[in-house]
Amino acid sequence: MGATRPPNPPGKLRETRRKHGFWLLSPMLDAARVTGQPAQVVELSAGVARVELHGELPLGWCGNLAAALSQRGVSIVRGNAERQGTGWNVVLEVQAEDGVDPRELDFASLAAESARESNGAPRLESFVLTLPRRSAAVELTVRGPDRRGFLAALLEKLAALGLFPERISVETVHEMAADTLWLQGAGGQPPTERSIESLREFLRGTSSG
Repeated sequence: MGATRPPNPPGKLRETRRKHGFWLLSPMLDAARVTGQPAQVVELSAGVARVELHGELPLGWCGNLAAALSQRGVSIVRGNAERQGTGWNVVLEVQAEDGVDPRELDFASLAAESARESNGAPRLESFVLTLPRRSAAVELTVRGPDRRGFLAALLEKLAALGLFPERISVETVHEMAADTLWLQGAGGQPPTERSIESLREFLRGTSSG
């Protein structure tokens, strides 16, 4: 069941995230291209790799990357990133299907690649939407059955509403996606009342509760 609430003390979901989760920050930059060093990819086990990206990233890079990886049979399992000056340091853990080697992918280019096809609407089991009081971002926490393309589908729908994450916590636990996104309008502007209401309608339509 979905819910909208004002900020309150962290609950069980957030405690789980602190224990298991990794932070993933998404920049609100107007850069037209990725600049910086090529991604560093280290294999952790068969089909699982650690990916590091360093440099400037374009608006919507996280959705671009998630969609491009999904199309190639690769899922983002967890990740963290932080802004360093005008650039970003990004660390992801990805998992690929059999026959796909993450070390052969150009992650920096994929972050700037526009999605070529729709990922469809994600299926959510629950959501919590927290409206800001002083922050310029709204906080959205979602849970749903994990599948390849879950994050890409969610980010695609949010972008269509004019909402982009300034920060994301991405984690998969027991085959369930548990993601938290702090959303703003393009250019880092606070979301409009219309976009928030459209977000509520979208969430209610995709929630199974």
